[in-house]
Amino acid sequence: MSESISFERAADFYDATRALPDNVAAKLTEALLTELSRLGADRVLEVGVGTGRISRPLMERGIRVQGIDISPAMMRTLRRQLGAGHIVPDLMLGDATRLPVLSGSVPAVLMVHILHLVSSMPEAVAEVARVVPPGGVLLHDMTRYSTGHVHEGPWQASADIWAAALAPHDYERRRRPEPEEVHAALKAQGATLRVEQYATYEETSTPQEHLDSVRNRIYSWSWEFPDDLFAEVFAEYEPKYRTHYGDMDRGLTDAHDHELEIWTFP
Repeated sequence: MSESISFERAADFYDATRALPDNVAAKLTEALLTELSRLGADRVLEVGVGTGRISRPLMERGIRVQGIDISPAMMRTLRRQLGAGHIVPDLMLGDATRLPVLSGSVPAVLMVHILHLVSSMPEAVAEVARVVPPGGVLLHDMTRYSTGHVHEGPWQASADIWAAALAPHDYERRRRPEPEEVHAALKAQGATLRVEQYATYEETSTPQEHLDSVRNRIYSWSWEFPDDLFAEVFAEYEPKYRTHYGDMDRGLTDAHDHELEIWTFP
């Protein structure tokens, strides 16, 4: 079984490369606060707390945060960013598939872009079900990339070109669970779903910017490859990518729909 992916290598650049627009981040904070208030909870457990990108605004609004992560460096970055207005979080080193938390002890669990990174998604979901009491919730943030726009976003084209360059190397990639599989695992635990869409926005980038992010291995999908294999595949990927786009400075637009999934456990 593959290990959970650690963001240890990304601690120094994570916030700069993953930040939401200020208005979207504010809407996410309000959506989370609304759900915690509905539950009557003033605390939350964030699994994969990282640098506190999501939880720090909650701490400023009076929410007590327990945070778990497998990366000490990411949590050190979180601590450096705490100010006088933050409620100091309770941070623990731990894996999503073996949470160091008592059963039924937390009213709400928060996860943001985590379940595709863990060694076993079903085990992580079972752990969430274990640590919440009856009526407890999982607040699961999702970003959906819209289709059918006039301008082509960079992600799918890049993924297809990378896959074609990788194919001759006989390398079996880490498998990412589909949203439908995550839903099935949560429903198997008896959880029921409600969805709140809290923001939509368009992100514009250039092919050159995306190529540079791949070259510099900014995103976690690239970390599974041994360095020598990555270099070989990138050498084949880059000219194909440049040919695909031609003008490397033209604008590419991705439409993002941000949804908060509220899973309630029986």
